[in-house]
Formats: sequence, C-alpha cells, structure tokens
Amino acid sequence: MDTDSASDEEPPVPAVLQSLEDEKCRAILRALREPKSASDLCDECGLANSTAYRKLERLRDAGLVREYTEVRRDGPNATLYERDFTEISVRIDENDEFSLTVDRPTEEPEDRMASFWSEMRRES
Repeated sequence: MDTDSASDEEPPVPAVLQSLEDEKCRAILRALREPKSASDLCDECGLANSTAYRKLERLRDAGLVREYTEVRRDGPNATLYERDFTEISVRIDENDEFSLTVDRPTEEPEDRMASFWSEMRRES
C-alpha cells in the first residue's frame, strides 16, 4: 500500500473503505472544508455527541482525519479536526490484491508542531 503520509503507519484498505461507505463519516468529511471542533460538527451534521466522536475516531484510525489542539490565549484550548487527504486512489494488482494511495495536503511547520503536541497529549 502506497501513501504520501509522513506517518509510519499506513491506513488499512478495509478501514478506509468502511469509513467512506459510512454515510455519517462522509457527512463529517464534507463538513471539514476547514478545521472544526466536534461540537461544530455535531451541529452541522446533525449528529449526537457520542456518534460524532465515534465517527471521528473511525476516520482518524483510517488516516482520513487529523486531530490537533489549538492553543488559545484568551480561553481554553480547543481540539479541532480536519481532513487529512486530498485524494484517495484504490487499485487492484495482477495478484488481485487491493492497495490504495492516500495523497495528503502539504503540511506547514506549524501544522507539524500542532500534530506533535496533539500526539503527546493523546499518549499521556
């Protein structure tokens, strides 16, 4: 499986396809034209809180959504979500094995730092 991700772990084909098959996951992906909080996604997509978090976790595990913490000087920090792909291609090879390529947006240095701190927070 090919991927242009900076991540060492590649999303499994079934996880990506199952996420794209899920209507609520697709609604979340459409809503993530720009970074949003889970609360904003609940409002925009008409989802219950628990459903939104479950779907965001599925999308994150499939490598389709990135979670990061926005540090705010004027109040509490916010966890935001954004799409983490620009294109997904599915192929089948001569051995009838499926593979996929996930093209990712170019990440700016400040975005990489935000990802780093989000991972540190998740692990602690």
